Amino acid sequence: MKTSALTIAACAAAISQTYAFSTTTSTPLSITSRASSTPAPTAATTTLNMFSGGALDIEEEEDDEKRIQMEQYAKAMGMSVEEYQLGMNARVKMETAINDLRVIGGDAANGVTVERDGNMPPRHLVVTVTEEGKAKGKEALEGLIVEALKSAADKSKVGRDEAQKGMMTYISDSMKKMGMNG
Repeated sequence: MKTSALTIAACAAAISQTYAFSTTTSTPLSITSRASSTPAPTAATTTLNMFSGGALDIEEEEDDEKRIQMEQYAKAMGMSVEEYQLGMNARVKMETAINDLRVIGGDAANGVTVERDGNMPPRHLVVTVTEEGKAKGKEALEGLIVEALKSAADKSKVGRDEAQKGMMTYISDSMKKMGMNG
């Protein structure tokens, strides 16, 4: 069965939108107020849900039930097992890129910065307000925080778009290596 790179990417993107197919990270949000710009340490707890990408290589799969289940999911999506695995691997790579992305919005000289990841809503969000920011007053500070949040959100969208382009390139390159025409 031949599946196009676009079909595999669409399936991988659709799969990543569901909680059953995602790696969820529960990270407390940090809001800091300090004179220095040292980021606050955060703790992360990772929970792997069904089809999180932990057992994508069917050759290494020892459990026949999981192998059969993977074959059933691939068939339900109209793909071969190899194409399904490629889509799952692409999804994992894209999610990792988005989770690892760190962008900063705002201006440290104005006393307000926002650091966030590429997720929407963010799983990693650090708002830093320095003494310089506090000295500007409540209304000005609120405006600076809103500007910093918007700037960081815009930058994270660019990062998500780049991760999606990277996923498409990965799928295309992998399909060529596997001898699939896409």
